[in-house]
Formats: sequence, C-alpha cells, structure tokens
Amino acid sequence: MNRNCYLFYGEDHFMIKKETDLVFKENEIDLTMIEVYDGEEEGIDSAITNAMTLPFLADKKGVVIKNATFLTADKSISSQEAEKIISFCEMKLDQTILVIQVSDSNLDFKSKLVKYLNKNIVVKKYVVNDKEFDVYKYVKNELSKHNLKIQPYALTQFINRANVNMDNLNNELQKLIYYSYNLDEIDSETVFQIVTREIEDNIFDLVNALLLEDKDKVFKVYYDLLDHNIKATQILSVVASKFLEILYTKSLMKIKYNKVDIEKFFGYSSGRVYYMMKNASETSEQILFDNISYLAELDYQIKSGKIDKDIGPELYFIGRK
Repeated sequence: MNRNCYLFYGEDHFMIKKETDLVFKENEIDLTMIEVYDGEEEGIDSAITNAMTLPFLADKKGVVIKNATFLTADKSISSQEAEKIISFCEMKLDQTILVIQVSDSNLDFKSKLVKYLNKNIVVKKYVVNDKEFDVYKYVKNELSKHNLKIQPYALTQFINRANVNMDNLNNELQKLIYYSYNLDEIDSETVFQIVTREIEDNIFDLVNALLLEDKDKVFKVYYDLLDHNIKATQILSVVASKFLEILYTKSLMKIKYNKVDIEKFFGYSSGRVYYMMKNASETSEQILFDNISYLAELDYQIKSGKIDKDIGPELYFIGRK
C-alpha cells in the first residue's frame, strides 16, 4: 500500500477539497509546494513528470490531478498513460504526495488502472448528504463555534436555499456567519437577505433535473426560484434558452468542436460545459425540439390569457421530459 498516493472521488466536492488540504497539512507541505493539474485539460504526463521530480528547497511537495474523469466509464486514457500512473505509485516516493480527484462516484471499476488504485493506494469516496450526515446538526454546530444561534424556521429556510452541495452550503454558511456577527439570533429575514443563488445556476440545476426526470428536484428548484421572487414566465423563458444551448452544443459537437472550443463559444466554465456536452450526448434532438416547441406554445398560451401563469408551468414540470 502506497500511503503517499490518494484517490478521492464522489459528488461531495467540498469534502474532497477539505480532505486534500488535510493530507497536505498532515505532511507539512506548504501551499507554494503544491502543483495542480487538470486531468481533462492537460492529461497526466506533466503531472506525473512533476511528481517524479525531487522538490526544490523542501523536504516534500504535493501534486494534485483534479477532474480525473479518465477514471470513469465516460472517459479513458491510453494504456501508456495508465502505466505511468501505476509505475509512479509503485515507486513509493517519500518526497511527493499525489492526490487524484474525481467529482463523480461512478468510477470504471473494470479498468486495470482503477482496479490497481483501489487496491494499492488510499482511496476514499465522498457522497453528498450521506445518510449518516445530518445537515441540520452540521449547520447548528458550525454556527455555535461562533456563538451564533438560529431560529428553527430560519434554519430550514437556510438549508432549503443553500444545501445544493457541500461547496455551496459552506460558502453560504461563511457569509451567514460573517453578516450575523453582532446578532443574538439569526432569523428568517436575515437568511432571506444573505443567502442567494444565481438564477443561472438554479436554471441549470432545473434543466438537468428535467432531463433526469427527477420530479422532486425539479419542484424543489422551481419553488426556490419563486421564493426569490423570480416570475414563473421568466423561469420558463430561461429554461427554454438552456434547452437551446444544449441543442447548439449538440450541433457544435457534430462539426467537431472540442470542449475548449465550446467553452470559448459560450464563455462558460469548464465544469459547466462538461455537463452541457454530457447532456447533449445523452439527449436526443427530438426531446430538445419537443421541449422548446412546448415552451414556446406555453409562453403564447400564458401571454394570451388562455392558461394560468402559475398552473401552466406546473403542468409542464409534471408532464414533460
């Protein structure tokens, strides 16, 4: 077992980052001695070459390969690249701590590389909202560290708004702590004022939930948007634009646009474009056309007064794929 090599995977990005930071802290590795490589963008050659190089003016250094999607069934690397990772792990260098991060729970456990890593290095999985994890207790404990209390209804509202993932939860929690410093108790009004989510992120979640036919998530996000005073017609309009984006992405992929090209075309982040391309690959043009056409007709029906502006969207979310 090589205890200087780690594989952290799962949807809980916050815990993966936290565990990575803890590994480097325990090994007394300074931030200036940590190099981060993007497995999707840069591959693994530079990362492994760096990992094999002795640290300069330090006892140890850290190397992180993030977005290592090549360990999932959706992606892959060449057998030569896989052997480089295995060879490095076999060397068991004391001078380098290697951390591989995958923001996905679905590793390809049939592949030679994943089988090797699972058996020979430290592997940990981080699942969002694990059954043993009590998010209400977690938030109250974090607030108590700063001598803050929160009203029960305010706590529920905070979690409804912030508990998208652990990254978002902790970011919003830090904001809440900072702005509530002089308060005796946090109430729902304070939560409403401080905890916000960008409409783009909400709509992105909503579209993904629609494609996955996750009705619970669809309505959770939809009502969250309504709570933030976003009009139902505005939500439908942005949903339609997101379906168009996926359709455009599908067209760009057909003419051999790669991920970087599509990022430049839309001006979006690498992570968002990854999921747009994933949706484009997994969703037929017919489904996209059907949703866009239905939303256009629904928009007309609402504006012409033929269907109620609140009932129309709910009927769409109940019945459409």
